[in-house]
Amino acid sequence: MKKKTLNSFFSIFFFVLLILYCISLICPFIWTFITSLKQRLEYISNPFGLPKKWLFSNYVDVFDALSVSINGVKEIKLPQLFLNSLSYSIISAIIIVFTNCVVAYVVSKYPGKIANIIYAFVVVNLILPVVGTLAAELQIMNFLRFYDNMLGIFLMKISFGGTNFLIFYAMFKSVSWTYAEAAFVDGASHFKVFFAIMLPMAVPTFFALSLMQFITYWNDWQASLMYFPSTPTVAYALHSFQFPGAGAKVTGVPYIMAGCILVSMPIIIVFLIFRNKIMGSVSVGGLKG
Repeated sequence: MKKKTLNSFFSIFFFVLLILYCISLICPFIWTFITSLKQRLEYISNPFGLPKKWLFSNYVDVFDALSVSINGVKEIKLPQLFLNSLSYSIISAIIIVFTNCVVAYVVSKYPGKIANIIYAFVVVNLILPVVGTLAAELQIMNFLRFYDNMLGIFLMKISFGGTNFLIFYAMFKSVSWTYAEAAFVDGASHFKVFFAIMLPMAVPTFFALSLMQFITYWNDWQASLMYFPSTPTVAYALHSFQFPGAGAKVTGVPYIMAGCILVSMPIIIVFLIFRNKIMGSVSVGGLKG
């Protein structure tokens, strides 16, 4: 009886903690939305209250003002910024997830010294983060003519490691090799086994990881700043929007908050549509039916 009471107490305690954690995530978003509908002076005088007048026109102003100037000559407006972000995020996500999928499959299903070295390299790279490589990376990009070149940026995404690799590795480890053996008997090649049997089994995991990688790249403003400044993304435009130049008509925290909401809308829509895939397709063991 005493043990049952203790278990009930901990269940209630952790449930309350979970509710408080959810509130801590929702409240900033609500505050951001409310602030985005205020006037600048109203925000200064009453930062946490409801707006006296709900200014949805702030979003129209931000839509017109959110842009990036290239060398002071060409101005990239929001529709083109969204298109740049979509191209960069979708293609990069597919490339890096597919690369991790292929390497993880080979390492998990074709064990040997090389496979062990690759797996150890991935684990050690997670434990010992590499820092201070930006200067060398930019020098290599300039030498290979990858700098400010989207094709070169996509080629750089052909890499493996990190959580994506480990998730695919665990998933392929859980898949029986008898499927491949049956295909080999029928004359299938190793490539056909992967693309016709193993890869279709990995589709739910592949899709979920691609969605999460897409969200990561969508929010990545540093890549545009450092690697392809001539093709700015909407995340970089939002970052620059926080530091308006002299004579800017759209300034102040309410407009910045409106910009945050506007830029995050595609991510919110993607999450609402594919939330079950994102939260249900990947598990610690690999694949979740």
